[in-house]
Amino acid sequence: MADPTVQSTGGQRVGLVVHMGRGGAVDAARLLIRWLGDRGIPSRSLQGENVGADEEQPGSSFGEGLTLLISVGGDGTLLRAAQLASRQGVPLLGVKVGRLGFLTEVEPSDAPALLEEVLAGTAKLEERMALSAGAVGATWSEPEWALNEVIVEKAARHHMIQLSAMVSGEYVTRYSADGVIVSTPTGSTAYSFSARGPIVSPKAECLLVTPISPHMVFDRPIVIAPQEEVTLEILGDEPGILSADGRPGLELPVGSRVWIRRADRSARLVRRNGSPSFYSLLRDKFSLLGAPHDDAPLGARSGDRIWPQRHGALASDPPDRMVQS
Repeated sequence: MADPTVQSTGGQRVGLVVHMGRGGAVDAARLLIRWLGDRGIPSRSLQGENVGADEEQPGSSFGEGLTLLISVGGDGTLLRAAQLASRQGVPLLGVKVGRLGFLTEVEPSDAPALLEEVLAGTAKLEERMALSAGAVGATWSEPEWALNEVIVEKAARHHMIQLSAMVSGEYVTRYSADGVIVSTPTGSTAYSFSARGPIVSPKAECLLVTPISPHMVFDRPIVIAPQEEVTLEILGDEPGILSADGRPGLELPVGSRVWIRRADRSARLVRRNGSPSFYSLLRDKFSLLGAPHDDAPLGARSGDRIWPQRHGALASDPPDRMVQS
């Protein structure tokens, strides 16, 4: 199946969400706004983010009438923009100003060429599954949307939280931990990874349930189907908080229940032709070994057999009692 493309419409309007703490991001946003203005395309920024856009709007109505949203910063800025874009299904382009990430797509100097494709309706779109979370018995009621993860964690620094975990209504276990992360494949390289969760291709569709610093024998993540729903109930004496994609926490009193499931609205990320693959980014982000036929150490080249180092033996020596094929 061919990748979907950004559909060009008559009345173009582009929004920008900018990392205001980075001078390079502010400068890049101003240049993009000037580029849009030269082509008669009005721009919009968030209220309080003075980058020279034609108009400012609050977050609650920011995505209305936009044909494209641009985040200018790092992956954190893109996550903030993704929530705003999701409300109206607006395509999102990440312009990278900062460290290498998994979500932002282009450097500021490469953004105009990709914007030309977007405005012409030929740019590729990549759909990423997202999460929706809500609570029963809490003081807040509006569901939270997340591209990376939803975290239910302890509210007090020096205490653990007790959580009963169910999947699609069936009891699984009781966690005694600092918290539990429910993440998407996109979020598998974020907080879940830091908590020893697996790395999952963003093309996969699943939910990851990963405990944070569990004080129990069972400390493994669980991977569940995308149509399954996670329920976490706050037990014991310690309340918790819920945070979606790093946004400010929402209080969860003892006895409240959180449900987390696949969101109806996915993220729609703009991609360019020849964009680095997920595995290429993985190699760069984590400094993995290079190409299999380069001058890599023994065991890194294609055809080498890699065995654990033991008693001074070479890494290419098989351990004792290993059946040779």
